[in-house]
Amino acid sequence: MASDYPVLDDRTRFRSLYRDNLSFGDVYNSILGFIRADKNSSYRISIGSDSQTAGNRTVCVSCIHIHRVGMGAIGFLKKSVVHGYMGNLHEKIYLETWMTMQLAYLFEGEKIEAVRDLLGPKVIFEFHIDIGTNGPTKALIKEMTGMVKGLDFIPKIKPESYCASCFADRYTKAM
Repeated sequence: MASDYPVLDDRTRFRSLYRDNLSFGDVYNSILGFIRADKNSSYRISIGSDSQTAGNRTVCVSCIHIHRVGMGAIGFLKKSVVHGYMGNLHEKIYLETWMTMQLAYLFEGEKIEAVRDLLGPKVIFEFHIDIGTNGPTKALIKEMTGMVKGLDFIPKIKPESYCASCFADRYTKAM
């Protein structure tokens, strides 16, 4: 049930490959600094989550990935634990999508507009969902992408959802 899921808000602590214990404000300022270092490049700001269930707990990793197209990237992540067995694929994908939606809400309108003011059309905001047209998750595409409507993020599924299916996935296995 969604009420049992972890909450991501302005008190949530993130980490990068170089620093721990970052607030979302720290993350956002790092994103702006990364962009200000090269305002001539194009950027993709992607958010996504992945989870792994083992025993009676599910580890969910939610990520923010800032790709300076053709010139590198930075990323931030938050690990959350849901206690209890989550063997239902629909519930697992819903958890991942719900966790990613919380990240999207941290990028409230003013923050997105500040990034757009710096870059104009050279920035795309993407919402990566760990589902695709092959396999059992294809039945969930319409429902999960529908949850994203109304946000400033464009929904992406496999194979384009690398923030969820590669970046977050790597850290669910490593934790």
